Amino acid sequence: MSKHDIGLIGLAVMGQNLVLNMANKGFSVGVFNRTTSTTDEFVSKTTSEQDIEGYHSLKELVDNLKSPKKVMLMVKAGPAVDTIINDLKELLDDGDIIIDGGNTKFDDTNRRTKEV
Repeated sequence: MSKHDIGLIGLAVMGQNLVLNMANKGFSVGVFNRTTSTTDEFVSKTTSEQDIEGYHSLKELVDNLKSPKKVMLMVKAGPAVDTIINDLKELLDDGDIIIDGGNTKFDDTNRRTKEV
C-alpha cells in the first residue's frame, strides 16, 4: 500500500464529507476518529474507487502519511484540539503540517502556532 496524501482526524458530518470530497478528487486519505467504531463504520461505506483507509491510533495514521505529513483536524474547538496537537507533536517531524479545520478562536490558533 502506498502512503496517503493527507490524514484527517474527526469523522463527524463535516469531517466525513471533507474526506469524501478529497477522495473523489483523487487524493488518498487516511482517517482517524477517537471512537474507532465511527472510523470502521465510515470506511465500510466507502467505495473501492475512493482511496480511504481507517486507523485506530494516531501513530498508525501518521506512520501511513507521505512526507511532509499533512494532518487535518476536524474536531470540536477547545481542549480537544490542544489534546490532539500535543499527541501529534510527538509523532510529527519538522516541516510536517497540522491544519485546524474547526471553529477555533484566533487567539487559540496564535497560541498553538507558537507552541508548535
